[in-house]
Amino acid sequence: MAASFPSLSLNNNKWYFTREQIENSPSRRAGLDPDKELSYRQQAANLLQDMGQRLNVSQLTINTAIVYMHRFYMIQSFTRFHRNVIAPAALFLAAKVEEQPRKLEHVIKVTHACLNPQDPSPDTRSDVSNDLFLDHFLFYFTFFFSFFVNYFLKG
Repeated sequence: MAASFPSLSLNNNKWYFTREQIENSPSRRAGLDPDKELSYRQQAANLLQDMGQRLNVSQLTINTAIVYMHRFYMIQSFTRFHRNVIAPAALFLAAKVEEQPRKLEHVIKVTHACLNPQDPSPDTRSDVSNDLFLDHFLFYFTFFFSFFVNYFLKG
């Protein structure tokens, strides 16, 4: 099944969505209940916050990862891409963009520690690292290489 992408213009407003677009997200079109979608977004944001703190990145980097996750799910569906797979890819990318890069193996270990606190650390040379590396490239294509996040700060 080919991915369907919303028509995104090449101006700075392409990441602003109308209420109608939000209410007709890919996840909802795939049959996901609105409350379940909200819960998944909250769970992913909480995971990103936990991972970011454990990786000792700035709050700005964590916020950027959360924005990337929300943007991603305005183009892709939770039914197709699990939040626990997309969240680490979003943080890995945000850390690079915000000039606080973290090694892939560190992101994998922290993700595993957050999701499986009782299990031993995974082999970072496994398929998990390959998947995370490939998933972060999924963001490049989903975002059409547009990674700028405009933070409006009131003085």
